[in-house]
Amino acid sequence: MCGRVSTSDIIEIAKELQLKYAEELIKPGGINLPPTVELPVFTDDKPDELQYFYWSLIPFWAKEKPKFSTFNARLENLQQSGTWKHLLGKRHCVIITDGFYEWQKLDEKGKIKQPYLIRMKQQRFTLMAGLWDTWTDKSTGEIINSCTIITRTPNKFMKSIHDRMPCLLTDKTAKLWVDRDLPLGERLQLLEAIPDQLMEKATVKKVGDVEEYEKLFEEK
Repeated sequence: MCGRVSTSDIIEIAKELQLKYAEELIKPGGINLPPTVELPVFTDDKPDELQYFYWSLIPFWAKEKPKFSTFNARLENLQQSGTWKHLLGKRHCVIITDGFYEWQKLDEKGKIKQPYLIRMKQQRFTLMAGLWDTWTDKSTGEIINSCTIITRTPNKFMKSIHDRMPCLLTDKTAKLWVDRDLPLGERLQLLEAIPDQLMEKATVKKVGDVEEYEKLFEEK
């Protein structure tokens, strides 16, 4: 799974990835963001624009926000689940993070856990493949764009920490994931497990501690 991420502020993201954004958007980023907050994305609909989507997908057909978990979508279920399959090939997005947290179980019952901050090496952002949808709250008329992060079985790097990991993308494959001219089969091939050598981790003592966070990878 992927249930906590960190992000940079909107200006840094836009500058680094050369994305435009609405001037009225003010997004500071955060070091410990959970589902139901807004995350920075770019989509196949607007691949050159930085947007912020609600993290937990709300299908367009839903009468209300789902009571079941939709912040992650299992790669193995994408083509079977009614929640995801109508989005494949039509509504792809890339979630832009600085990294994600995962907790390694240190005992059989999982009562003792070690958190890690995990990120991509050799590129500024840790990019994740996702799906998105647009939902209208009929009671208020509010229109909400929402997203989910696609997860898969772990590579060797992640296997000792957790049995799931987000589908990570390089700067190059991220552009292909949102390329509607590319056949769906080829786009799904981009979700193969990322090579171990492209990832790195840092041991975290207290998730959300700003002072520690700023020094995590300096200690390596």
